[in-house]
Amino acid sequence: MEGDAGTRRLNPTTDADDAPGESLAGDPTDVTEPSTQTPEPPAEERRPSRLSGAWVAGICAALVVGAAGLAAGGYLAWRSHERSVDIARIEAAALEAAKDCVAATHAPDVESMATSQAKIIECSTGDFAVQANLYSGMLVDAYRVADASVQVSDMRAAVERHHDDGVVDVLVAMRVKVTNTAAADQEHGYRLRAQMAPEDGTYKVARLDTVTS
Repeated sequence: MEGDAGTRRLNPTTDADDAPGESLAGDPTDVTEPSTQTPEPPAEERRPSRLSGAWVAGICAALVVGAAGLAAGGYLAWRSHERSVDIARIEAAALEAAKDCVAATHAPDVESMATSQAKIIECSTGDFAVQANLYSGMLVDAYRVADASVQVSDMRAAVERHHDDGVVDVLVAMRVKVTNTAAADQEHGYRLRAQMAPEDGTYKVARLDTVTS
């Protein structure tokens, strides 16, 4: 008996192995099933992002403003182009009228003076209209007395200034050859400033001055 007891004391694990329900490994059927439930995201992730909505609204607003800016810029560019076209058309009309009127003051000879007189009166207005009849009459007398003939060898014109009221200053540079009883083919060069005013759908000379400088 004592030997058996001693043997048991030397093998303490025997009792533990034989004891039901006390295995170190535990009950093999006692296995915890893995959870099949998906973890819920934090409350902050489940809530719609207000920041994202603000970004979308901001981008939309920026696009609307940008589109409006492009439309306004396009309209202004179109208006600027239209104004440039109008100014070019106006200046071209004033330029041609100035050249025609100034050329009329240089009739080739006395026989052409009647046509030149009519042209001068037709294309004059304002202060120059008051002087036109007197000027043309004096010109006829001067041609007859000097037996003069005039040849325009060169004429150039350019717009000098465009006034807000529509008046256009045109600078006309001329070179003419004059033959009279004293000399033949005398060449002269000078410049005139014709102030062209709009009237009756065209441009007329309101003032004609010699430019000395």
